[in-house]
Amino acid sequence: MSLFYPQALWLALTIPAILALYILRPRYQQKTVPSILLWQQISVPRQATRPWQRLKPQLLLWLQLLAAALFTLGAAAPVWYLNKPSPGTIVLLDASASMQAVDLGKTRFNAALSEIEAIALGLEKGARLTVIAFDRQPMVVVNESGDYNEIRRALQELKPSPFSAELGPALSLAQTLARGKTRPRLLLLTDGGVAGLDEHLELKLIGSKNAANVAITSLNLRPASAGQAALAMLVNYGGQPASGKVQLIAGGQLQEAKKFHLEPGKSFSLLWPALPSGVPVEAQLYPDDARMDHFLLDNRAWAVPFEIRQGRILLVTKGNLFLEKMLNILPHWEVYKITPEEYPSLLAGGYPYDLTVLDGLAKPLPPGAVFLLNPPPGEITGGLFIGGKTKPAELVPEPGSPFAPYVDLSQVHVAAARSLELRGQWLKDINSRGKVVMAHGNDPGRKIAVLGFALGDSDLPLRPAFPVLMQNVIYWLLPPDMGVPAQVRMGEEVKVNALPRAQKITAESPGDTVATLAPPFPPSPWAPEKPGLYRLTQTIREGETRVSRITRLVAVNGYSDRESDIAVKNIRHPKTKKAQVSSAAHRPLPLTWGLALVALLAVLTEWGVASRGR
Repeated sequence: MSLFYPQALWLALTIPAILALYILRPRYQQKTVPSILLWQQISVPRQATRPWQRLKPQLLLWLQLLAAALFTLGAAAPVWYLNKPSPGTIVLLDASASMQAVDLGKTRFNAALSEIEAIALGLEKGARLTVIAFDRQPMVVVNESGDYNEIRRALQELKPSPFSAELGPALSLAQTLARGKTRPRLLLLTDGGVAGLDEHLELKLIGSKNAANVAITSLNLRPASAGQAALAMLVNYGGQPASGKVQLIAGGQLQEAKKFHLEPGKSFSLLWPALPSGVPVEAQLYPDDARMDHFLLDNRAWAVPFEIRQGRILLVTKGNLFLEKMLNILPHWEVYKITPEEYPSLLAGGYPYDLTVLDGLAKPLPPGAVFLLNPPPGEITGGLFIGGKTKPAELVPEPGSPFAPYVDLSQVHVAAARSLELRGQWLKDINSRGKVVMAHGNDPGRKIAVLGFALGDSDLPLRPAFPVLMQNVIYWLLPPDMGVPAQVRMGEEVKVNALPRAQKITAESPGDTVATLAPPFPPSPWAPEKPGLYRLTQTIREGETRVSRITRLVAVNGYSDRESDIAVKNIRHPKTKKAQVSSAAHRPLPLTWGLALVALLAVLTEWGVASRGR
């Protein structure tokens, strides 16, 4: 047994105080008299008639001493162990999204925190507690602490995450921390939404068997004759029928709410056929009864219309029919053509083109992305030098090149090509007998791709590889849009393509928090951490002082089939059955309320004895 509040033992001073009252109180001899009127003046006590007398045992005295002792011990919060606990306990706390379910009257996560506080309350002297909270990654929250207040403060700062949980990394960390310790206890607090339970790991399931959830699994937009249409899919993960309504908001305007009724395990679709075009939509689910839905994270969903960015390509050439036709068939791009003589005059003012294709020349380099075909010899920029002409043999794509996918150069013949000499960050794309004939790289402020031969000196335009190679090059130089899907999941890492001449890339969350993805370039991966509508913005340089901004809305939804199925799952390993039963013996038994009840009975008994004059 241990005391949680040993400082409360000062209340034991009430015991000698009770004894002093009995020792110092006045004592009288009992006499039978004909009338008490003769004794009124004498019976008023002024002081003890015989102080410091020998204490005589009395039932009232013993009852009062017992009550004082019980109240003192109860205030010290004693804890009794049914069995001696391990000197060290490591708790693995599931902090996944499903722990936000409120089927216990409070969140499962808060229920798990209460379990940990009970363990901390019952720690014996010298025992230590370690708490590891985990979702996708583990985090040590409490490291070998025996101080209840310190543990409680650390737990109060914890919140469940919106992600799924991976037990493996957390279990490896716990086993590492337990190494070298005597009889460490490993305890997992979870609702069963994890996999990989170790046979030596104790398991405490958190959650109710009657947990229910209705989720919006998807919300999609498609073009319609009158604007756009929205389709929402619902699933009932509970064991009872569920009903309610879904309210749709399109471009900030409320649309007609639609009702639903779902049997257990069934799905249902709702359609809004005529919505305003080009605006984002939000769906909100409202059950008829809160008991039909204990998980709120998947009750809202967002969708944005697919946006196509229009861009401009400038072709500088004396005449290249194959290249001109190829660029004109690219969707969503406007192609402009000028001669090399007209080209320098465009650089004097604002340059409105996203991509410049220089056929037969290399300088001056324009702002934005550049594609050089058959450039003259000499140094183009740092790390790129154009050499003399050679007679290339078979062309071989470089493995891993962004231009190589689906490109077959085995039937392509080239009469003459210039070799490319590369240094620094420049990467080769096509080789011929050890010489580089095509390469790409990043110059400060621009992307550059170089092809070392003229299309007229080869039969490449007549081969199937030509349109594929050109499209790969253009899409690397000018990524279509930002390369971001219209919908992503929380925690999913998304690669954002930097647009040509982009100076800054930011991501604005629903709470107006702005995260900078670039600079430096290339942009850092973007991983949204909560559901809602996000705004990606790229600041584009337009000339010396002018800038423009290109934005893209991205919908991030909270639905996950793994987390939305909140039914408590028994993931016990067959070999852990004995460990689960024995783990109850280590549970502390608080004695405070029991002692308080016995003390109350002692006081009531003392009152009954005193009322009878005994």
